[in-house]
Parts: sequence; structure tokens; C-alpha cells
Amino acid sequence: MNGPAALLRRYHLHAPGFVYGAMTILVGLAAVNRQNNLLFWILGMMLSALLMSGLVSGIMMQSLRVRRLVAGHGLVGEPLRVRYWVTNRSRFLPAFALHIEELPVDGPGGWTRLMRPARAWVMHLGPRETVHGEAVFWPTQRGEVRFDRVRIWTTFPFGIIRKSKTISQPQHTLIHPLLYEVRREILRSVAPQGLAGSRVSRRTGTGDDYYGMRDFRPGDTMRHIAWKRSACLDELVCLERTMPTPPRLRVIVNLTTPTHRLRVDARRETYSPRQLEERAISLAASIIHAADLAGFEIGLSLPGTDRPAILTRRGHWHRARVMSSMAAIDLDAPRTGSGPLPTSYGERAAQIVIHPDRVDPSIGREDALHLSARHMSRLTVRSIGWDPGTAPPESPESPKFPESTKSTKSRETRDAAPAETAA
Repeated sequence: MNGPAALLRRYHLHAPGFVYGAMTILVGLAAVNRQNNLLFWILGMMLSALLMSGLVSGIMMQSLRVRRLVAGHGLVGEPLRVRYWVTNRSRFLPAFALHIEELPVDGPGGWTRLMRPARAWVMHLGPRETVHGEAVFWPTQRGEVRFDRVRIWTTFPFGIIRKSKTISQPQHTLIHPLLYEVRREILRSVAPQGLAGSRVSRRTGTGDDYYGMRDFRPGDTMRHIAWKRSACLDELVCLERTMPTPPRLRVIVNLTTPTHRLRVDARRETYSPRQLEERAISLAASIIHAADLAGFEIGLSLPGTDRPAILTRRGHWHRARVMSSMAAIDLDAPRTGSGPLPTSYGERAAQIVIHPDRVDPSIGREDALHLSARHMSRLTVRSIGWDPGTAPPESPESPKFPESTKSTKSRETRDAAPAETAA
């Protein structure tokens, strides 16, 4: 994450400014033709307001500093909150009606391709104060999001001239796939029935497997004493059991077939080949989400891509790593073929193989469960968040910036402000 750089200040002529300028010209022409003192007085007032609008907004924006604070990651169907740190370094002059927006980013990965635009708004910023403005974006697609230029602008005090400051602060984050509520039968069908999906723990606990013996300690229960061994040694010895291990699951997303080679009948199919691949990724993410909530250890393999296989683990950070790996899949990159899957065949873990199109039994073990993205409506109940393909989260008649907020104001001295906010 880089600090703000490449500052640009400028004035903008917008629609209210054009209307006001046209009215000023008309009043000036009428005053010259009529030689009326009242018209000259009105013309002077209009010119004074125009001059004051430019001076006040320019001086007010001169002392403002802004910095973007991006959240860790986003999720399709859930709001992504991006916070901005705005500081007023002026000793006497406050700032009013500040708008903060992201400018479009050229090239692949620009945020405009994956999210709806949003703005943050700050009503008042006093001298030597810092506020956090918040903009709420709605991600519509999975992938990597890149931010670059941030613009803060205002039309205070009369709304005639818009003065802005633009900084360049390159940052990026990931948008995780859309999650669905999967049916319970999927996880039940891969629950461990024998050794598959389980292993012997290397730590002691309250399980059923034998781990070893140790001397009796004060506080041990009578049930743990090995009476026969104690009789032979003439001292009390306790049995130790292994710690119970959670079931293990590996999800394999088959992306070996390029997008243009997927068989889709346009007269019968509802989804395009690219949409089938995205639905396969969403189905895999949904199964991983459900398995994590059920206590499974999760692993991920993505044959056909350059993403490395992820070993089966548990925990919040591991789940975030798995989701980030699926979010970073580039479906436009050349496919590499299936290749060997050493982490998939040799481990004691149940397997679920997800295919965008038809099932390929050569991927995964013989006992793996194969699913197709074409049958996703029968495998899931509903989307957990807002589904971009069904309905928008808000009506088109809603206000333009309902998500913009202002929060946590704190007074700071000029010397205590962080150096990264300097622009």
C-alpha cells in the first residue's frame, strides 16, 4: 500500500456554474443597454458572489489532506465499505460539504468493472480536525479490484464553482465469489465413514484412539488407570488417548477446459460459458463456506490454472486464504491442463469435484463426489447475499448517496498528523 502522491488541483465548470454565468452575462447586457442603477447593483452582487465562490472554495481546499483506508476484502452480494481519512490542517478556516469519490482506473482490474460507484460525504470539518468518511460499494463480480486516484471536491459556499483536489494512491483488494446456502445432503454424502476424511492425531486429548501411557498424576480420574499394567509395575499408570480430529474435505474446481470449448446450446441454456465457470467457482466457495461452519478441515485444488494447491487446514485465516485464491482466478489466462494432483490423491480427505460443464471422472479419486454447475439450482437453496443477477439492493429512485456517512471526529495538531496524509 502506497501513500498519496501526484496532487492535482483544479476548478470545474458544472451545470449550475454555466447557468449562473449565462444569467450574469444577460444581466450585464441589460445593465449596459438600460443604464439602470439597480441592474448595475445586481450585476455587482453576482460578480462578487462568483469571485467569493472561487476564493473561498480554493482557500478551503488548500489545507485539506485525504487518504484512502480500504477494507481487507469484499464479497459479491455484500457491501464493501471504503473509508477515507480527511484532515483539515488550517488553524482557523473550517471546511463544508466535502464529496469524496474514486476516479475510474484504466486497464484490467479497474474497480468500475466489478463494483457500482459510490461516494463519501462529509458535512463539516473544523480546523485541526480529522474525520473518517465512508463510501459503500456494491461488488457485482468476483476478482481483483484496483484503486488509484481519489478526488475530493466541494461547491461551497454558493454551488457555483466546483473546486477539487485529486491524489494518486494505488491500492488493490479482492472480491470473493458469491456465496449460496448449499443443501445439507452434500456435506452428509462426503462425511467420513471410515479412514477417509480422518487421521490419527499427534496430540493427546479425549478421543478413542490409543496414544500411550504415563504415570499417574494427582487429579486423574479412575477411568483412565490401566489396572493390568499398574499391577505388573506395582504403581499406577494411566492410559492416554489421542485428540479427536475434524473431518477433512478437498474441493477441486475443474478449470482445465478453456471457456470457448465448453458446450452450450444457446437455444436451451440460460447461462453463457463464462457464467457457467463463475457459477462453478461460486458453488465451490459455497461448499467451502458450509464445510468450514460444520467444522471440516478444508483444502482446495484448481487444476487448469496456475494457482497452487492449498493443503487441508482449519481456521479463519486459512478460510480467507482459500477464498482469496478463488477470487484471484483469471479465467482469461491460458489453461494449463489437469496435471498431477499430489495433494489430492495421497491425503485422507473426502473429495468434491466441481465441473462447469460435463463431469470428467479422470479428475479426483474414484470415490470423489462430482457436481456440475448446470445443476446449481438443485444443489443450493438461495444466495446468502444479494445476487446481482436477480435484483438490485436498492431501487433506482433512492437517493444518490444514501451510503455516505461521517464518523469518528478527532482533534489533532498539525505536527501530530501522519506524514502519509500529506499531499
